[in-house]
Amino acid sequence: MKLRLTFAVVLTIVPHVSAQAQVIDTRPRMRSVPASTRAMALGGAYMMNSGHADALFYHPALLVDAGGFGIDVQAWGDGSSSASASAATTWYGGGVGIGLQTLQFGSPASGTSALEDGLFDDGGTAVAEHVATVGYAHSLFGVRLGVAARWVEARVGSTESSAALVDVGAARRIGPLTMGLTLQDIGDEPLDGNDGADLGRVVFGAGAYGQQVGIFDLGLSGTLSYTEEETLVGAGMEVGYWPISGRTFVARVGVQSVPDGSEGSPVTFGFAYWGDDLVLEWAYRRFGALDEGTHRLGVRWR
Repeated sequence: MKLRLTFAVVLTIVPHVSAQAQVIDTRPRMRSVPASTRAMALGGAYMMNSGHADALFYHPALLVDAGGFGIDVQAWGDGSSSASASAATTWYGGGVGIGLQTLQFGSPASGTSALEDGLFDDGGTAVAEHVATVGYAHSLFGVRLGVAARWVEARVGSTESSAALVDVGAARRIGPLTMGLTLQDIGDEPLDGNDGADLGRVVFGAGAYGQQVGIFDLGLSGTLSYTEEETLVGAGMEVGYWPISGRTFVARVGVQSVPDGSEGSPVTFGFAYWGDDLVLEWAYRRFGALDEGTHRLGVRWR
């Protein structure tokens, strides 16, 4: 019941958009925006030992230790937004997760044409994308193995298309760090209907939170993403302070690659509050063409 209510809230936040005619891009644009508020604040580097269900969108092998559910929303100016919901639990000796993501934008608001590395560059054409994901992970000989299947539906103007894609990966704790390697967007059915498009990308992540230094807890995370078109890197640090048990306040900062043609700042930051079962998160990234930048908010139940 809680999961159905979560998805209903997301679909209410991000409605379907109207139609005009245009060819759909070959790569799902959802990969161009953050899927985690925490990762956005850390320069796009997912925290590998977070234990949250949104690991499904980055490294499905981490579902072995994931639980709870959450909702995240993000906006870029007027009429452009994204939202995601995810949930995870233990199942058959491993971990299972399900997720829903939506993205929409229409006529670009003033200054948004260069946001998210050219995401909003379709003039006044309305664009919408919806992604449903299910994943499973299991440990074998100390290595966590995971797979996630995704169904992508996209609309650019009046043109609609869909594709089935798969992510596979592995993760393992080595010393204080958790490391993971994932192949994302495996599949040869592009969204524009042309054969032979290579959608795959390789993502490596490493990091951990929980190293105690005096009265603070420190976390470090890093990521490297490779495709035929580009190689992107990101890294972040977070500092947690808990004045009383079960109440933690976290400050985050990150840096990330800025592709050619993007007006996005390489610096990101955010804050979080961790209660006993409730997590509240905020992340921010500035864009030169949009003075207020873009904000992302997350609510999570553990």
